[in-house]
Amino acid sequence: MSAFADHRPVTGSDPARQMVLPAWVGTSPSLATSLISMFDGERQPLYPQTVPFIAHAGSLAGEAFHYPYEVGYAYERLPGDLFAPRFGSGLERWSPLLPPLLPGLSCGEGATPLVKAPQAAAWAGVPELVIKDESANPTWSHKDRLSLCTVSAAAAAGAMGTIISSSGNHGASAAAYSARAGLKCIVLCDDGVSGAHARQMRAYGAAVVAMPRAARWPLLDVLSHQPGWYLIGNTAPTHTGHPFGPEGYKTIAYELFLESGRVPAAVSIPTSYGELLFGIGKGFAELKALGLTKDEPMLIAAEPEGSAAIGRLYGGGSPCTLEPGETIAHGIGSACGSFRGITALRRSRGLAIAVSDQDIADAQAALGLDGLWSEPASAAGLAALRIAARQALLPAGPVVHISTSTGLKEPHRAACEIPRISHADWPELRSILTMSYHLPLD
Repeated sequence: MSAFADHRPVTGSDPARQMVLPAWVGTSPSLATSLISMFDGERQPLYPQTVPFIAHAGSLAGEAFHYPYEVGYAYERLPGDLFAPRFGSGLERWSPLLPPLLPGLSCGEGATPLVKAPQAAAWAGVPELVIKDESANPTWSHKDRLSLCTVSAAAAAGAMGTIISSSGNHGASAAAYSARAGLKCIVLCDDGVSGAHARQMRAYGAAVVAMPRAARWPLLDVLSHQPGWYLIGNTAPTHTGHPFGPEGYKTIAYELFLESGRVPAAVSIPTSYGELLFGIGKGFAELKALGLTKDEPMLIAAEPEGSAAIGRLYGGGSPCTLEPGETIAHGIGSACGSFRGITALRRSRGLAIAVSDQDIADAQAALGLDGLWSEPASAAGLAALRIAARQALLPAGPVVHISTSTGLKEPHRAACEIPRISHADWPELRSILTMSYHLPLD
């Protein structure tokens, strides 16, 4: 019998209900072996993952603080050709370095394009810039890499449904992957959720409820103790999140290495709780530890002004939690820092840069000149690069901006007044094109 196929709780919050993990977990090519406390390195079995995913409750910057788990692997058993160029795409090609994945769950996520962006580079003041366009994922955001891993965990636990608190992209992705797995999905949104996000979640069959931001956490905690419902996000006051989630983001680092044949000098990452930041950093650290690269890039955490919790912690300040300010970058307006985030910055000797709404809007416009329409949260990464370049903080070499999602997700935050004519009137059209858009016409 597989070592995985023993009796475990269906969910971490419902130990009275027992099951045997499905056979696919034991036959998975995954080399994941354990959960490792990021506080003291203590190892726990890979299953079950116990809500609220806290490895240790301690303190940081004089406040109560929660430390998460990460996943450990038997790296010595890694196939020698895993990183060899070959046909095939998607996260499943990286299965040995991911937690066990539910067969058939993949939607073809990953292998997103790497786009040269000369005009955005000129705007930011960097000599060489490429954009990793995560809007090419199945639900149009980077969250699909995370959801493949966390929904697989829910399926392994025998859950009937998943629960998540989300401002949009995470909820949409969780809903889609839950639907593919045959699971129900509950998404608790804050009142600022965009109509586009809400419609997308509902299209995948999710039960979606909006409420004040602060109301989500106690209700999510209650839901996480309902039999058969599996939490794939966070309930801890300072973010821990599901330990499987950031593992999916490691694949961005793998792809950047394979697609470009080198390690970039710096990677700028729109940052909220720091899961994406940590996952990309862990991916590059693995490449170096495996002897595939000699260096790791500087990581840059791009946060909105007024919600820069990770930057505060990284700089030795406090508090760990704060009241987030208003920002057009709704998707990264987090209220608390995370140990994953500051760990990633420390490992890479990285930067945490706070950007204003005007910085973000200008970055959106600059990306448009290279044919990319990013949502505000995504454009924050380019805005941070510009600030870093102006302050001469960037190392020499190519830089990468992770464009996490599309502007189509938040159309109401990008209201656009356009001129209108009532009939086929060439003089009027010519006047608009020359006067409003400054186009050369006879």
